[in-house]
Amino acid sequence: MDNSKYRERLARFQRKYLQPIRISHRKAVYVSEETQRRLDFVVRKIGEQGASISGYVELVLQEYLDRYKEEVEVWRKL
Repeated sequence: MDNSKYRERLARFQRKYLQPIRISHRKAVYVSEETQRRLDFVVRKIGEQGASISGYVELVLQEYLDRYKEEVEVWRKL
């Protein structure tokens, strides 16, 4: 893959996951130290100004939960 394709993918990733967002009614979620270190690396190295680990995790999990919404409903009834 040439550099222009990587730059395009990076720009899409930043727009989708690494924008500053406001999260109201926050709750704590714990991750391992290694996972926190990796999340911090992603956010600090390629995130937009004001991006946060909390915002990144929120957006990734929203997408994941939306993607598996129907399956979760089926699994709940098993």
